[in-house]
Amino acid sequence: MLGEHLDEFIMVYLNNIIIYLESEEEHREHIKWVLKRLQEEKMLVVIEKCEFFTRKTNFVRFIIELG
Repeated sequence: MLGEHLDEFIMVYLNNIIIYLESEEEHREHIKWVLKRLQEEKMLVVIEKCEFFTRKTNFVRFIIELG
């Protein structure tokens, strides 16, 4: 489902997805693409667990921070 862009701008581990890019506009488009793909596959997204446009996050017990 998301495989065509793995390690390009998406990383996935179990039910965790991280979308990364430096350009905010490109990032916004990729978020829309990922959410659309999840919707097409009828995958549930719990919006309360989502973070958008953050510079620091915890992903699978790793702290990822934009430098």
